[in-house]
Amino acid sequence: MDILNTVFMNVLLVTFTSSIIAVIILLIRYLFKAKISIRFNQILLSFILLRFCMLIVPESSISILNLLPQYGAENTISESLSTIHPNIENRQTPRNSIGKITQVDYIKNNDKRLELPTVSTTHVEKKISITNILSIIWLAGLLIILIGAILIQGRFTYKLKSCEQIDDSELLIIMEKCKKILGIKRNVNIYVGDNFKSPFITGLLKPNIYIPRQMINVNKEHFQHVILHELAHYKRKDLIYNIFSVIAIGTHWFNPIIWRITSIIKSDIELACDTYVLDKLGEDNAISYGESILVVTRLFLTRRNQIGLACYFSNTKKQLERRIIMINKFKKNTYKFTALSLMLALLIGGIVLTNPVRAKQKNDQIKSSIDNLEVDANKVMIDDILVESNCNRYNNLDSFIDDVGFEFMVPDYIPQNNYHLGTLSWYPQDERARLFYSNKNNGNGFYFNIMVSQKDPDEWLKWENDKIDRYYDNIEGIDGETLITKLVSGVKKNFIYKKNDIYYVIEYQKINEDNSIDGELPVSEVAKIIRSLKNPENVDKSIFNLPETDFRVYSMEDLKIAREIVGFDFKLPIDEFLGKYTGIMASEERKYISLNFQGSLDLLETQKTPYYYEQFTKLGKLEMADSEKGWFEKMEGNWEYINNTKVLKIVNTYDLLEDQKEPDRDIEYIWCENDVYYCVTYFGYTTPIDIEKIMKHIMDSKTFDEISNVK
Repeated sequence: MDILNTVFMNVLLVTFTSSIIAVIILLIRYLFKAKISIRFNQILLSFILLRFCMLIVPESSISILNLLPQYGAENTISESLSTIHPNIENRQTPRNSIGKITQVDYIKNNDKRLELPTVSTTHVEKKISITNILSIIWLAGLLIILIGAILIQGRFTYKLKSCEQIDDSELLIIMEKCKKILGIKRNVNIYVGDNFKSPFITGLLKPNIYIPRQMINVNKEHFQHVILHELAHYKRKDLIYNIFSVIAIGTHWFNPIIWRITSIIKSDIELACDTYVLDKLGEDNAISYGESILVVTRLFLTRRNQIGLACYFSNTKKQLERRIIMINKFKKNTYKFTALSLMLALLIGGIVLTNPVRAKQKNDQIKSSIDNLEVDANKVMIDDILVESNCNRYNNLDSFIDDVGFEFMVPDYIPQNNYHLGTLSWYPQDERARLFYSNKNNGNGFYFNIMVSQKDPDEWLKWENDKIDRYYDNIEGIDGETLITKLVSGVKKNFIYKKNDIYYVIEYQKINEDNSIDGELPVSEVAKIIRSLKNPENVDKSIFNLPETDFRVYSMEDLKIAREIVGFDFKLPIDEFLGKYTGIMASEERKYISLNFQGSLDLLETQKTPYYYEQFTKLGKLEMADSEKGWFEKMEGNWEYINNTKVLKIVNTYDLLEDQKEPDRDIEYIWCENDVYYCVTYFGYTTPIDIEKIMKHIMDSKTFDEISNVK
């Protein structure tokens, strides 16, 4: 029933909008009837008929309906906004929630506490029941029309079986002559019968003309004109109008406008056929053609109006009167359709066959524009707070390929001997990607890189004497080059493989100065790596995941991912007071985010209680294991109050160097706020800073959620 109601409501929308357009076009026809050609008149009405048949109507900015107020869509939006209950509107997402919580999820979780406004169920049921009844009535009318049309067509087809095919050579010669005049090559048969009172043509693909038996004895010229008229119906594909008329009347049977439109179209079709025939015969034959219409119509004049897939000769007095007037005024080229008329018809088609751009779509466009502005603002924001890195590192393949500025392939094979992927790196300045592999043999073994770049390797080997030699090579049938580069104590061999204008440089051997091999990757493994190269979407991405590596932030989207990784809202100072970040990292395993500033300041945020904070809280002092005493022998802790917050201050003093008057100190501040621990570390052996002023500034900073929700 819901589907039926939806279809019915859509039909009502189509019939309403189409009726408005129909009234406008009928008014234009009436005002400019003396200046609009018959063919153009028919095209205008054809657009209306087609629109009534379109249950799915595209939207466009040139639709004539854009001039009308769009009450439906806009009111729906305003009504929806007005029904938001203050209890829902004022609820906030829990601070430490992980991921996004939708409104539906939130309502489900809080349904017992929500006090929604009550709605009259009696009114809703009455409204729904009326819609159901109207939908059923509409469907019943549709079925009656369609079944009736099928029965009439079936009866009509059955009557045609009793007709006899004409084999009169003289009449067949006239038929061939008529076909030649109209440029029709398809075979057309003529049948004669007693069960109809008007000539007509049937068949879109296999046309047949049927004439009453009385017509066999009429003047041959009159006979020719009738045949030309019926063939004109076939040439102009007028049977298609009958099909669309049945569909439109069946769908919108309750709308009197569609009945009127189909009646006018049927009359216009006859006029258009007459002008088409006269355009082929010429003005000199207009009088004789008009006489043929009068003679034949007197024989078969009737008001019968059958529904069937056939085109009938004109069969009403009013239509006959219009046809005679048109024939009397006919001028050569009346039927011609100029390029200007075609362009105008296409424009009108776009105007009347489309719906207005709905308020929702306009809102979506506005929202999209706002989103684009926000994206630009976010990009500016990340550029303002993050120092551009010479090397970006990633812990998963998706983030890696998103940042690399070109399409490339990755190896789906990891070499033997306990090799594993160590890092995924992107060097923006050199425009090259790097996959670093190491092994797990206690640090013993060969470490190698795979460099990927659009540029020739010579372009990013910028160091002096870095390249020693480069020559053609072939590894197990794979053509490439060997590149020898300089190391601190020896050289390194690389194999260059090029595919789709991308260079893949695989390091496979290190040679000491005494020509001894320091480490190598067998060339058979190099060949396997190259043969395993695939597009990123076709590889097992799990082999590129580096769970032990912190997630690094390089964009606003990365910040959102970091927010999901740590599972809590973190402070994000973004003004000029602290300067730019040199790095932002999040750890999924340890659930912390680390913010590294320019200079010597780090901020770490976590929900896990820091070891020394927990120890000092319980014991009132710092206890160190023997293994730690060498490093933290002079570490001291004490409580302080900064910005009305209790803070643990830990100072680690280093030994005094020869040229120092004051020893270097590392200072760490730890405090807890809303179940989040903040650890600010200052490495005091560099430029001195006012750490307490910075502490107050960080404490008053906004969180990521607060910043990202600012519009």
